Formats: sequence, structure tokens, C-alpha cells
Amino acid sequence: MIEGLELGRPWLLWGLLLVPLYVYLRLRFLRGDVVPYSPLQFGPQSRRGRLAARLLLPVEIAVLAVTLLGLAAPYRRTELELIEDEGIDVALVLDVSLSMLAEDFEPNRLEALRKIARDFIQRSGSTRIGVVIFAKDVYVQTPLTTDHGVLLPLLDAVTVHTLDQNRSGGTAIGDALLATAEFLERSRIEGRDQALVLITDGESNMGIETTLAARYVRELGIRLYAIGIGGLEPVGVEFEGTRLDYLAVLDDTQLRAIAELSEGRYYRASEVDALEEVFVELSRLESTPLEVRLVDIRRYLTDLAALGLLPLFALCLFLGGRLRRPLR
Repeated sequence: MIEGLELGRPWLLWGLLLVPLYVYLRLRFLRGDVVPYSPLQFGPQSRRGRLAARLLLPVEIAVLAVTLLGLAAPYRRTELELIEDEGIDVALVLDVSLSMLAEDFEPNRLEALRKIARDFIQRSGSTRIGVVIFAKDVYVQTPLTTDHGVLLPLLDAVTVHTLDQNRSGGTAIGDALLATAEFLERSRIEGRDQALVLITDGESNMGIETTLAARYVRELGIRLYAIGIGGLEPVGVEFEGTRLDYLAVLDDTQLRAIAELSEGRYYRASEVDALEEVFVELSRLESTPLEVRLVDIRRYLTDLAALGLLPLFALCLFLGGRLRRPLR
């Protein structure tokens, strides 16, 4: 076998053992000059005709050999080492409870939250990002991925209706932190840092204690960055045309406590440089390639075999025509 050349179906080359049988049958039964009444149909064979007779059989053997070689699927193998871009893992944890409909941000807190998340995704390079949404219940909207083009339309689809507010009314920040930490832990790559970016108004009124969840996040070695969204003054909330009977307010105290217990950082969304500061913090985390793997690339040469058959067939037709030239 030629160096560097391999076959996809090498067993087909056993067919070459039938070539001697073909030669025997060709010479024994299919001789081109054995034609009934040939003196009446053909003139005497010329020197060129005798040469064509000698060349025809080798050309037919070449056709058979090239056909079998093409069917055996020859290819050249090339191995490439692919290294995914370095980065970190980040889970965006987004509050979609009814309090996020408060209009102390234009047009409301939820729209401001989506803008922050969208800006974060668009500027995150090779970072693997996953999206988790929560109210009373917690739902993983997307697993960790570097395909940020997929994340953006899914993020745009996030509303308070994404979770059933009749069943999932309320806010369980502790449950969201706990579920997200376990989600990140299951997807951990050795040596690659992980971060949790929580965007909420901080009003947690259900589920596990936020302080316990924050300690669990710290024990897993996950960095927590909390972004508080909302004003410090109470504001009414309207849902589907009905004014709800409570006022929403940013709970700075709870979010600061979460950040402190998890050894993370807290930022106010109203601060112009809040998102920039989050990026500065994330840039200090240790990034690791997602994967180093060998890719086997095969370049099949079957098309070259097919191209080689064309002149051989043409030569067969030409030589056959030299052997069978009727009288005029």
C-alpha cells in the first residue's frame, strides 16, 4: 500500500484475484478475431489493427483494476489537534418573578435585566454561558454553551410568563442559587473557574435561606456576583391589567449579605460601570481550554479513480473500433 494511503473497503481488492480468470475467459472464448463469416464482413487486419488487438486486453485489465480500487474507497488520513478557546463557565441567574414588572426602570425591571444579560452575552467571547430563570420555581433555560448566537433569541423569549406565575408566584433566590451551583458542578471542567451572575431585585420570600445557599456556592468554589436591579423606593406592580396588592423595592441588604457570605461581589444596576466591574472581576478567573481533541480528516480519492476510468473507457472504445472495421 502506498504510504499514507488507506482503504475504506479493503476487502474489495480480493476481486483482483479474479482478473486472471477474466484473462483466461477473454482469451479462450471472447477473442476479438473469432467472428462467424468474418471474410464476408471485414477486411484483412492491418498493422494498426494487430497493435489494437494486443493493447485491448491490458486496457480492459486496467479498467477492472481501477474500478475495484475506486470501489475500495481509497483515502488519505490527516489528524488535526483542535483546542477549544480558553474561557470560564458562567451561569446567568435571572429573576422573572412578578416584582420584575415594576416600572422604576424603563419600561420595567425585566426589560432592564434582559438588556444587562444580552450585553453580557455579546461581550463574553469564548466563555461558556448558561441561563437559569427563577421565581418560586427554578428552570434551566439553556445549558452551558459557547454558541452565544443561540442564547440571544432564547433570552429574548424570557418573560414572567415563562414560568407559571399562578403556580410559581413568589421569589426563591436561595433555591435558585442552590440549583445553579449544582448545575455548574455537574458541568465542571478541571482547572476551569466558574461564576454565577445573579440579577434580581433581591426580594426573596420563599424556599431555602439565601445565606445557606450562598455558603454552599462558596464551598463549591463558585464565584458569585450579584447585580441588584430596582429602585430603593417602593413601587407598584401591574400584572395583566391588574394592580397587585404589594409594593416592590430593591432589597440591597439581602443581596449584600449573599455576596459577602459567598466571598463574591455585589453591584447596583443603576451604577453605570456595574457591568464593566463584573467583567473586570471575571477576567481574573482562571480560564482553561474546553477540550483538546484529535480530529480525523479523511480525503477520499474515489473521484480521482472515476476520472481515471474515463480515458481508459475511451481507449477501450477506440481500440475496439480498430478491430471491427467493416468493408465499405
